[in-house]
Amino acid sequence: MIRYPQFCALARAAELLGERWTLLIVRELLLGPKRFSDLRAHLDGISPSVLAERLTRVEALGLVRRSVLPPPAASTVYELTEDGLALRPAVFELIRWGGRFLLPAREGERIEPEWMRLALAACARRGASPPRSFLLRIREGAKEATLHVTGGPTGTVVTDRPALADVTIVASVQTILALMSGAVSPLAALEAGRIETTGDPAALAEFPQLFDAARPEQRRAGP
Repeated sequence: MIRYPQFCALARAAELLGERWTLLIVRELLLGPKRFSDLRAHLDGISPSVLAERLTRVEALGLVRRSVLPPPAASTVYELTEDGLALRPAVFELIRWGGRFLLPAREGERIEPEWMRLALAACARRGASPPRSFLLRIREGAKEATLHVTGGPTGTVVTDRPALADVTIVASVQTILALMSGAVSPLAALEAGRIETTGDPAALAEFPQLFDAARPEQRRAGP
């Protein structure tokens, strides 16, 4: 681990989280406990030995612990500790900031619908939002994540729990991002065939108002 000879909280955070893969391991575990094989499947390019080393390190730091799921699974999983879960607000702010540089998507990049739970939650409006509810079925190839988004007087809530909704939206990851940021209006997306919907058409137009997300700019793809 790199050490900075500075008595500074940011320097300490950089020591703990600045190593390659560490933040992405935290991302995966913010979505819930994961087996070693689950983590490796979502961290393209990491070797088993490097993943084992990173997990050992974050365990020693008290950010992650191991537990065993009850039968019938009975699998060993990794999960965040209280200190690890305390990273959620910081991760959300990094997601919001990183969205400025997200486009264009680079060739060969993994796209996981499950990651949208964090992206939507990071950009969820913290103040009053329209009292509407949406069931999102986010698809990429054979993969799909189902999320529920609800607005109200205390802000927008994003969960992966089933619930009734005013509107169901079926769309890809990039289309949901465009809708959330206001880059594409829901009605224009519907007319263009980019989304499928059922439910109250009046509620559909209010979907972007449940979020505070700047439009990501199209930038030159990096190396």
